[in-house]
Amino acid sequence: FIGIYLRARSQAIAANETPLPPLEVLQTVVSVIPIIDPASPPTATPVPPTGVVNILLLGKDERPDETGQPTRTDTMMVLRVDFDNHTAKLLSLPRDVWVALPNLANYKITEGRINTAYYYGEVYDVPGGGPQEAMDTVTLNFGIPLDHYAIVNFQGFVNSVDALGGIDLDVPKRIYDDKFPTDDYGTMTLVIEAGPQHMDGITALRYARTRHQDSDTERIKRQQLVLLAIRDKAISLDVVSRLPELYTAASGAFETDLSLPQMISYGLEAQKIDRSQITTYAIDQSYLAAWTTPGGANVWIPQRASIGPVVEAFLATP
Repeated sequence: FIGIYLRARSQAIAANETPLPPLEVLQTVVSVIPIIDPASPPTATPVPPTGVVNILLLGKDERPDETGQPTRTDTMMVLRVDFDNHTAKLLSLPRDVWVALPNLANYKITEGRINTAYYYGEVYDVPGGGPQEAMDTVTLNFGIPLDHYAIVNFQGFVNSVDALGGIDLDVPKRIYDDKFPTDDYGTMTLVIEAGPQHMDGITALRYARTRHQDSDTERIKRQQLVLLAIRDKAISLDVVSRLPELYTAASGAFETDLSLPQMISYGLEAQKIDRSQITTYAIDQSYLAAWTTPGGANVWIPQRASIGPVVEAFLATP
């Protein structure tokens, strides 16, 4: 579809004509997209989605020399979109929380950090691989049913933000991190001033990842700020019409079980959700207890009684 769209666009520009919108170009290839019934006449407007969909969002801790290798996840969030009531919720899960890991008993693995779920799923080739293992882990430990997943690595995130022309956000507190990790496994000093900032892809990634100057709780807040800033920029640019460009930008660095027609349909409907109707939640350190594993690793144990009401509020419908 991307190739056909870009070719049609180039031909229109060469003929000094206005290129067709991506959805109209989609009509010409709709019969080869498996999710759409070829017997149904294609329309320019996808059928609006209904009900609630839960999508697991994963950011992979993957450096340039690790591309294609099993890796841990650096970020884990659940996006819950209620298309009927035009609301959305975002729940962040800390990467160092110690949880039960399903599907791995045959490999003598029953628990570990939640950010290892994807890694183990890939290493041991469990059914569905890393994505399914990560989804099953979240559902098992937090009771959240998941419908889809979307995964991006560091470079894919940078490319996608740059394809949007960068993002704008109001940094609440000055960042000074003299131990920020670099791609060559060294460190650098990261400084981001407080106040309104325009960030390119690499700056946005660094802002979302830094944590040495405070904590994972503050890091979660920064990640949510960045994601919402991406949402705001995407809405302002009518990003659905730029999906082919973003696909190209994230090529090889983005993975999802959502089809292109689903993403277009979800994207069009999601544009109707006002920013005031997006609520954020986090399982931060106030819901966890510090623990040191027998191997000496510092992790967090979830306090189920405290977490329960948070998950209930996240899953509740208006």
